[in-house]
Amino acid sequence: MVKYLIEIKNRIVLLLLTSISTLLIGYFYKETLLFLILQPSKLVNNLTVFYFIFTDVTEIFSVYIKLITFICTQVFFLYFIYHFFIFFGPAMFKTEYFYFRTLIKIVLSVWFFSIVISNSLLVPLSWNFFFSFQNLISDKFIYLHFEAKLSEYLNFYIMLYYLCIFYCQIFIVLFFFLSFVNDKIIIIRRFRKLYYYFFVIFSTLISPPDVFSQIIISLIIIFIYEILIFSFLIKIALTRKPVKTN
Repeated sequence: MVKYLIEIKNRIVLLLLTSISTLLIGYFYKETLLFLILQPSKLVNNLTVFYFIFTDVTEIFSVYIKLITFICTQVFFLYFIYHFFIFFGPAMFKTEYFYFRTLIKIVLSVWFFSIVISNSLLVPLSWNFFFSFQNLISDKFIYLHFEAKLSEYLNFYIMLYYLCIFYCQIFIVLFFFLSFVNDKIIIIRRFRKLYYYFFVIFSTLISPPDVFSQIIISLIIIFIYEILIFSFLIKIALTRKPVKTN
C-alpha cells in the first residue's frame, strides 16, 4: 500500500512540474501562441492584414495569461490521462487493458482531429459568416466598421474550440455503439439513409447558419461514419473463424 501511495505522490509531483513548466514555457513563447490563435481570423475574406484593438491597459496581459492557462489545461489533461492509464494499467485484465487503451487512442485521435477542424474550418467559417454582415449593411448605405477586440476574439476562439471537441467526441459513443453491435452491422448499413439525415441535422446545429458550412461539416461527419463502418467490417472479417470441414 505504501508503494502505491509513493507512486501516486510521485505522479502528482510530475503533473505539477509539467503544469509549472508549461506555464513558464508558454509565457516565454506567448507571442507565438497568440499568433497561432489569431491565424484563423486572417482567412476572413482573404485578408492579409487584420488588426485587433484593446480598451484596457491590462487587457493584453490578461489575454496572455488566459491563453497560457488555456494551453496549460490541455497539456495537463493529456499528461493526466497518460499517468492515469499507466498507474491503473497493470491492475487490469488483458481485455480491459486493450479496451481502455483503444478508448484512449480514439479519444486522443478525435481530439487532435477536432483541433484541426476547429482551426482550419469551424473558426474561419464562423468568423467569416458574422464578419460578412458588415458588408451587407454597408451596401445599403449604412456604413459599419468592425474593430475586433482581442479579448473577445480569444473568448470566441475558446468557445468554438470546446464546442468542436465536445461534438467530435460524440463519435466515440458511435464507435463503441458499433463495437457492441458488430454482429448486426448489416442492420446499421440498412438504415444508412436515416443516419445521414441525423448527421445533416447535427451539422446544422453546430455549424454557422450558412449552407456551405453545413454541407462541408455534413460531408466530414458522413466520411468519418463510413470509415468507422468500413473499419468494423474489416475487423469482423479478420476475427471471423473459418468453419472446419471434414
